[in-house]
Amino acid sequence: MLKINSYNLQRWSMITLTGMCVLFMMQIFSCHGKKTEIETTKTVFIEKHKDKLSNFVFLVKESHSLCIPDKASSCLDEPEIIPTSSASGVVLSSSSSHIFILTANHFCETSNVEKIMGEVKIRAFIGETSRLVETVTYSEKADLCLLHGLRFKEENFKTTKIATEMPLIGDLVLNVAAPDGMASPNTRLMFDGNFSGCESLNCVYTVPATFGSSGSAVYNKKGELISILVAAATNFENVSMGPHVILIQTLIDTVEEEIDIY
Repeated sequence: MLKINSYNLQRWSMITLTGMCVLFMMQIFSCHGKKTEIETTKTVFIEKHKDKLSNFVFLVKESHSLCIPDKASSCLDEPEIIPTSSASGVVLSSSSSHIFILTANHFCETSNVEKIMGEVKIRAFIGETSRLVETVTYSEKADLCLLHGLRFKEENFKTTKIATEMPLIGDLVLNVAAPDGMASPNTRLMFDGNFSGCESLNCVYTVPATFGSSGSAVYNKKGELISILVAAATNFENVSMGPHVILIQTLIDTVEEEIDIY
């Protein structure tokens, strides 16, 4: 999860004085007093959209090395697998043989340090199963990455519906993520917050996020995908950011003619 600080504020220009004022006004005038309504909506979401929980993906980047990094002269017969980072993702759709996963591109990118350690691969954990996945396409500007991997015979996924528009400012949104790598076959961490608007197709949510939340799905009250989290504000709790739903649809459209994703 990218952290917004003095070194990368330029990349996320939406965090301006005006933007912070908007967020401040939202905090003052949002209907936090309607706890019953929010809790009821959340309960209905969980009951009607359980597939959103099962479509959650825990992603781990692995370095496969035949040599031990701190002992250049020492090599192994079998690759040493070293986890280097983790992220969240969502299964968009599946075919008879493959699944398609959306996550954050900054997780899919390979750093220079990771390149030195060995061949970098991404493993997707879904429930009690895991498989290696590869990049289909990506967008550095939107910070989106589309992965694909094998679908096991016993797996069944409901296609994730993508929203045609963003919610109204103040509307409830829900997020399924693995912050700090907190994920297991028996747990799913769900968070709720409010949609807080967009600047230049970069959107803001009052949803808590940290490292590992990158790529986690954000849904509207209908259970439709509106974004994934790709960044979080520092020194301020529960403010996260992600690309506009238009950018997600655009990414899919770039490969739709060659690969049948939807």
